[in-house]
Amino acid sequence: MNHRTIAQALRAGGPEVIEVNREDLAPLQKGEVLVRVKAAGLNHVDSLVRSGSYSFQFPFPYGVGVEGAGVIEDVGANVSLQAGYRVCWTGVFGSCANYVIANADMLTALPDELSFEVGASLAHAGLTAGGLARHWPLQKGSYAVVWGAAGAVGRLLVAFLAEHGVHVIGIASGHRVDVVLASGAVHAIDRTSRDVKQAVLAFTNQQKVAAVFDPVGAETFQTNLELIAPRGCLINYGQLSGSLPTIDLKQLMMTGSIFVTKYGPGGVSGATEMRTMIGAALSLASSRPVLIGSSRRFPLTRTADAYRAMDSGVTDKVLVLPDEPVH
Repeated sequence: MNHRTIAQALRAGGPEVIEVNREDLAPLQKGEVLVRVKAAGLNHVDSLVRSGSYSFQFPFPYGVGVEGAGVIEDVGANVSLQAGYRVCWTGVFGSCANYVIANADMLTALPDELSFEVGASLAHAGLTAGGLARHWPLQKGSYAVVWGAAGAVGRLLVAFLAEHGVHVIGIASGHRVDVVLASGAVHAIDRTSRDVKQAVLAFTNQQKVAAVFDPVGAETFQTNLELIAPRGCLINYGQLSGSLPTIDLKQLMMTGSIFVTKYGPGGVSGATEMRTMIGAALSLASSRPVLIGSSRRFPLTRTADAYRAMDSGVTDKVLVLPDEPVH
């Protein structure tokens, strides 16, 4: 295989800057493998990077997408993996393509019972949820609030925390609260019909919680501070409603000497940890299908439309399938 078809961001901007092009494949280097991509998963961080204003920047043009699943086609020197292995990954730029070259250390084995679409839906979420679950020490029996608990990261985070004995209160919308409970939460709150702060405190008998995990950002910041017990922690890992406001240390002191932290890629140290966390998520999903969720599929030629769908706020995981026929 000497070439590939790949979706590229040509400049900073929205989905309109994405084009699907054909390019030559570089020869495999030591430690690299060539993977035929069967499914690529889209994530909100993709849009943040493409905007050109995110803390992590990539030179344009670049291949979009960082998450996927597929089959190894060829291997370079010093690689123990073999052609034919089913794998999934995150952190590999250019995953919205029919082929990707990746460092072998970045790949996690995909169990036979899980589809490529599931692998491309859970790799990034599993890594994020696994890192979040250990980011702040929580004692067995403590309470934690998880916003976005019905999303891909949220479901896995609920499951990881519950497995360690944490009482999780999940926040979702509408009928999606059922998914939150099935994922392991002790209580689920419909944020569209109830005041979240009042509902959390009513469930805990006015006891504040040890931690809040939040991908929302600005909109929920004040509510989160009012929910956290003294010396508790707000763990932010997204900014769906905008960036967090400037932190007022005096406010944190007056609220109970609480902590605020921003979780990101630096929360995982090396490829071994990454594979362990993704593997744990895949293992959970193998026994608990509720953690997988639904997906929306697009062919590679419609990658820009796929990102438009994700940016519009759909609750499904958005996937790009290189082998999907154009409709």
